[in-house]
Amino acid sequence: MYCSHCGLQMDSAARFCSGCGAAVQPVAGRAPVFGQLMRPRYPRAIGGVCAGLALHYGWDITTVRLIWVLCVLFAGTGILAYIIAWIVIPEAPYTLPGNSTGSGI
Repeated sequence: MYCSHCGLQMDSAARFCSGCGAAVQPVAGRAPVFGQLMRPRYPRAIGGVCAGLALHYGWDITTVRLIWVLCVLFAGTGILAYIIAWIVIPEAPYTLPGNSTGSGI
């Protein structure tokens, strides 16, 4: 399997590219990999809460964002829940690009 952003060969179970840090789109029919819930650095719109939930559970990011907007508009609790989730859910760590030259400098 290869990264669609940088072209680096990846492990088939990887959720993020080790070279550029881009999220791997889930393959249809493959069960999502459950790990720690984190707010990714890419793709995020505001705080990464919706993107983190979508990536963690294997859902579509747009669907999660639409559900969140409907909660804000109709229930009124969506803004408070988003702020609490923004504080509680940890941010994903930075990933450093790999040294592809092999020079060690």
